Amino acid sequence: MKKYKKYYTTSEIMEHYQISERTIRYRLLELKEKYKKQPSLLSKKNKKWQIHNTIIEQFAPKRKNNLNN
Repeated sequence: MKKYKKYYTTSEIMEHYQISERTIRYRLLELKEKYKKQPSLLSKKNKKWQIHNTIIEQFAPKRKNNLNN
C-alpha cells in the first residue's frame, strides 16, 4: 500500500504539473483568499507553503497546449 503525503510544497507541485513559478504565485494569491478561513488546507511555515493534498488539483493547468496545429 502506497502512503501519500498530506502536505506538498510549491516546488513539488511545480514539478508534478509542469507549471512555472509565476503560475504558482498567481494561484496562491487566488487560493489564499479562498481558503483563509481554513488554515489547515493552505498555510505558510518557515517561508514555505504547505498545501494540503485535497486542493492540489486546483494548481493544474487551466488550458491545454494544443501542439498539433
